[in-house]
Amino acid sequence: MEDGNICRFLPCGREHDAIHVINFVLETKGQKFDGMRSQSVYRMHYVAEGEGALHVPGRVWPLEQGTLFFVLPAVPFAIEDKGGLKHIYISYMGTRANMLMDRLKISGQNCVFPDFGQVEEFWTDSLRAGSAMMELRSESVLLYTFSVLGGRILKEDGQGKGKGGSAERIKRYIDENFSDTELTLGKIGETLGYHRKYVSGVFKEQFHIGVAEYLNIVRMQHACTLMEQGFTSVQDIAALCGFRDPLYFSRVFRGQMGSSPRAHLQSLGKGR
Repeated sequence: MEDGNICRFLPCGREHDAIHVINFVLETKGQKFDGMRSQSVYRMHYVAEGEGALHVPGRVWPLEQGTLFFVLPAVPFAIEDKGGLKHIYISYMGTRANMLMDRLKISGQNCVFPDFGQVEEFWTDSLRAGSAMMELRSESVLLYTFSVLGGRILKEDGQGKGKGGSAERIKRYIDENFSDTELTLGKIGETLGYHRKYVSGVFKEQFHIGVAEYLNIVRMQHACTLMEQGFTSVQDIAALCGFRDPLYFSRVFRGQMGSSPRAHLQSLGKGR
């Protein structure tokens, strides 16, 4: 290699690893909060102007100019306009999309990232361009933004020590074991080597939500995913989400979603 040259070897792409971009949209119509809905694809949003809020189960995130945020498949959400909100979004899906979202740890409770103004020019210039090669332009915007986000996350991970690292371990354990009907503060602490009070305190301090509340949110997200995939038995869905009692599952579901599991299945056209 000649002096000054840089060479990076990358994995060969495969068709089934592709990201499929569905649309690239500038949304300027104000929206009032009138309940949450869900969808079957990912959406990456950038706030270009104004103020608003992203509603997801158990949390409301403030939105302002320069904020990057994500909407995930089967995770209920609502975008509320609180004053001149204009946001651009790209809808996408595919196996590689799933891999990137997992790699960057983007979830229903980790989906809003402020101070991303550095990507705005690329977003707006690409959106204004003609329709020719728009598929490549929109995919480029998507991947470029993922790379910027990944760089920020790697930097923060490198700085994240002590309690922050412990909270991430706890969150990852919950994400991977939410279907365990025996999952409790005590079991999490015993498995990870923490006292149960430490598990509760450090998680709440880092994520501003209790362990039990977060666990229920993860379970309800999975329940919605199962319903989208064609599961219609409330008893089976409850068991797969870590609930022994279908009636208790139904109460939690109603509390999170605002409707019963049966009503939600019917809204998807899958109720019996």
